[in-house]
Amino acid sequence: MKTARMGTNARVCTMIENYQPSKLEWRILHCYRRRNIQSPSEIDIESFAKEAGIWVHHEPVESTHFAMIDDMYTIIVDNRLPHSQQRVELAHEFGHVLLHTGDQEVMCPDERKRQERQANYFAMYALAPTYLIAQHMVEDCSWQSQVVHLAEAFNVPLPFMDARLMLLTQDVYGLSAWTGHSGDMIRECTEDYDYSYRHPLDETLEYVIYNGEILGLRKRKSVWPL
Repeated sequence: MKTARMGTNARVCTMIENYQPSKLEWRILHCYRRRNIQSPSEIDIESFAKEAGIWVHHEPVESTHFAMIDDMYTIIVDNRLPHSQQRVELAHEFGHVLLHTGDQEVMCPDERKRQERQANYFAMYALAPTYLIAQHMVEDCSWQSQVVHLAEAFNVPLPFMDARLMLLTQDVYGLSAWTGHSGDMIRECTEDYDYSYRHPLDETLEYVIYNGEILGLRKRKSVWPL
């Protein structure tokens, strides 16, 4: 995984100036420009949500959101998770509140999956906008080193940043979703590992992590409905 993408890193650094944001990312970019967001430390999703009139609570339960009386919303963030993952969960639920209507429990599976995918993209763009990635990328380093550096800078999990950079790489080169995954990148990892992490944009895949490094991607043994 590391060697397969090392050459891509420098090319993304030089070509990122030609990047064209999606409509969803443009909306987030416009909001950040109004707020004059100039560094990753200024991306405070919880403050943004509260300013929008959304209650945010951290509880030892699965993250979710729900509507209250008078179109007020509450977001619950699972506080049992590491802080960086709590930020991802909050951004995901915030995306649902801003972008979607209806009760997922009663909607058709295809529509529910579409909404989940859109909220995942929202979290990617909101927590790691392209213009800030461009400012913080380090040239002439390996893919893995870049992922570690940016994950720390943006306070997000390693697999989340790996997926974000892959998404950016594909957008820069005009590739469709996940055509960049080669056979040696999606593989069964047989080595010892510390934990797995579901791919943020593909529920059929998961990252395998050992000693603070990404060993690779593999297909999940079971995929539960979203």
